[in-house]
Amino acid sequence: ATAINPFINYPFLRPGEMHAYADSLHAAGMRFKIYYTVRELTNHAPELWALRSLGTEVLAGGPGGGHSWLQEHVVDNYTGGWVVPQLRDVALVTSGISRWHNFYVEGMQWLTEHAGVDGIYLDDVAFDRNTMLRIRRVLTAHGGPGERIDLHSANQFDKNDGFASSANLYLEHFPFIDRLWFGEYFNYDSPPDYWLVEMSGIPFGLMGEMLQGGGNPWRGMLFGMTNRLPWTGGDPRELWRAWDRFGLPISQMRGWWMTKPPVTTGRSDVLATSYLRPGHAMIAVASWATDTTAVALRVDWRALGLDSTRVRISAPEIPGFQAARTFARGERIPIAPARGWLLAFDTFDARPHAR
Repeated sequence: ATAINPFINYPFLRPGEMHAYADSLHAAGMRFKIYYTVRELTNHAPELWALRSLGTEVLAGGPGGGHSWLQEHVVDNYTGGWVVPQLRDVALVTSGISRWHNFYVEGMQWLTEHAGVDGIYLDDVAFDRNTMLRIRRVLTAHGGPGERIDLHSANQFDKNDGFASSANLYLEHFPFIDRLWFGEYFNYDSPPDYWLVEMSGIPFGLMGEMLQGGGNPWRGMLFGMTNRLPWTGGDPRELWRAWDRFGLPISQMRGWWMTKPPVTTGRSDVLATSYLRPGHAMIAVASWATDTTAVALRVDWRALGLDSTRVRISAPEIPGFQAARTFARGERIPIAPARGWLLAFDTFDARPHAR
């Protein structure tokens, strides 16, 4: 529903505008992904009536009803999909596996060659593993450097979706995608192991982001997760800046789930994840305790690669996340319920300076 990609799952009507936008992003060192999948199809697709002539092979049958355009033009035996009234974009749900997937794959190749597209954003997946493999091959062969596939899913563990875990439902696709956004309708008060397996993507070599209400930024840092701009629930840019100041892209992540994490709290409801680079460490601490608590960090200095006598522990100021504060080694750190800290372990020169 944007000016260059206005109609759902048919991004072929404004290729000039799309390519100009892609060029501007590439000039700024950025990548360009678009929303493009096969779950439903806009009524603006020129092929719509040819597909309708195939019965329910491509366009799903169903009870009809819904938007007035569908009732007046399609009449019966259809299932209505997404509607954007201001654009008069009215979608029909597709049937699942069909010959339309061949069009989808060829369309992806056309977009990489003629519109500058580097990747796609998938809103759930309505195709099989083989189609995902074909899309990945197209992007690898024809996309720009660093092509990306981004998968979003609402929490489908409810009666309407058959109590299907999103991670389990899409596990067969994980080898071919780059990022998860499993935040919609997820409960960020869920236990840490639920975060790890159901939302983070970490056990499967993927990164994840938060959505519902902005997530929980303190707990999110245990998994390298923030919410995503421009969605509601918080602005992660100050946290991103703190990542850049530390050098997060060149650090190693040592999560609380490891057999021997380098930093622990002595509590099962207050966890710590470490981000390490030579001479420095950034420790994320977050609480699932029901009350305000105070913890003394248990630190394996050898695992951190730091000299305990030459380390200063501080909480850098991160607007919207934490106020600046320093802590002595061994000092108990107060943590409010559902909150936490991002602590910097910085090495300083402890030798006396010559006059």
